[in-house]
Amino acid sequence: MFSVIESTLKKPLKRLTSDHGPAKEYHTPPPGLEKEMFRRVVDMGLPSMASFMLLNLYDAVNIFWLAKIGVAQVAAVTVFGAFSWVMTFPNHIIGSGSVAVISRRYGQGGGDPTAQAIRATFFLKFITGTILGLLAVAILPFALTLYGTEPDVAELAYHYGILNSLCFGFAMSSFSVYTAFRGVGRPKAGMWVSVAGVAVNMILDPLLIFGIGPFPELGIVGASIANSIGFVTVVVLGVWMLGRPSSPVQVKWSLKNLPKAEMKQIWKIGFPSGFSALSFALMNSTVVGLFAHFGTLVVALFGMAQRILRFGHMINVGFGLGTGALVGQYLGAREKENAWHTARVAIRLVLICMFSFVVLIWIFSEPVVKMFFNEPESLEQGKWFLRILVLALPFRGALEMMVNAYNGAGRNVPPMIFSIIADWCLILALMFTFGKLLNWGEYGTLSGYVLGNLLACLIFYLIFRRGHWLVEEDL
Repeated sequence: MFSVIESTLKKPLKRLTSDHGPAKEYHTPPPGLEKEMFRRVVDMGLPSMASFMLLNLYDAVNIFWLAKIGVAQVAAVTVFGAFSWVMTFPNHIIGSGSVAVISRRYGQGGGDPTAQAIRATFFLKFITGTILGLLAVAILPFALTLYGTEPDVAELAYHYGILNSLCFGFAMSSFSVYTAFRGVGRPKAGMWVSVAGVAVNMILDPLLIFGIGPFPELGIVGASIANSIGFVTVVVLGVWMLGRPSSPVQVKWSLKNLPKAEMKQIWKIGFPSGFSALSFALMNSTVVGLFAHFGTLVVALFGMAQRILRFGHMINVGFGLGTGALVGQYLGAREKENAWHTARVAIRLVLICMFSFVVLIWIFSEPVVKMFFNEPESLEQGKWFLRILVLALPFRGALEMMVNAYNGAGRNVPPMIFSIIADWCLILALMFTFGKLLNWGEYGTLSGYVLGNLLACLIFYLIFRRGHWLVEEDL
């Protein structure tokens, strides 16, 4: 699989330079230029990857401590996570639109247009998230009944979800801190802000869950409080740093004269990506329902495996977001060939990383699961949950790079259409067929997930190679 993609990536790419212009070949760049592309992808991707890996620690740390209380608490976090993905799908609309607009504005020269794009992103995220959070609190009791979980799990998910829902505005805005710093070529600043937020969460989690010292013993509610304070920390620090004179682009935070044109542009560009994210969130909720059919332990193990493998997924997301920002900057500077080579290098890089990650998980799956569960049955099942699910990561990683190349170019409709078809007609259909129709149980369901992702990656690669995302479109 890797060798096939590697060989096709080295072939010249014939593409249109405009909607009606002549064809042009983008050959493999000279070794020196290719090394420079590799360095730029790594320089942008590593801090972004670190930021999102740290962000992933919120749920992972919660599950680590809550697993010491019981399986039901872990299942509750998993169920609420699926619900929150559905409720916060506008985060992806604004987020993907802001990647294209901020990076393009910075590539065109930076200055006040870039600052206005950042300001528009933050206000859109916070206002939208706050409204969604209030709605989530109102419908949460009813929504939790749709997952088919046991009553004690649903009750715990409700208590965990109230404060987390009310802080959706801060949670969504925290992603924009990373987007803003990435878009202006300072991803390391976003990484250090994320370090501060995660540190706050990691310190408060055990104190509030178990009531250590003067702190009250709040159990799963304590985990939600620690989460929320961590997100608030990230947003406050990010807003302060972007408003300083030393910032690459100084943002003047004010409610006066909101950049409505930028808000409209961000929403317009990001809407297809957000619709795709909604489809994925609904699909993920359906997946949780499929696993709930096999019992609370299976839901808890699936949630644990998801959180562990998100560290691999965050590598994909980090390099993908860095790639999207670079593609946007290159296209803003009218350097299409560099945009193509950036995406090509990113795909190769993430495949190497993900196949290495697969090997590590297969070797260390048992000690990893022991961090959460010690019972023999849980340990054995959890080990194979990790080993099967991780096989999908290389294909999801390659797909992530291609989708982010489209997003950086501001062309989100093709990946939206494809993602919806892939989620429901490939991945979920195969999971349902193998798990329930063929009665292969939870392991058949997991195998369907891997096969679906493999097929999705191969099909979209054929679309990506056509290169229509390189055609100019003014933002």
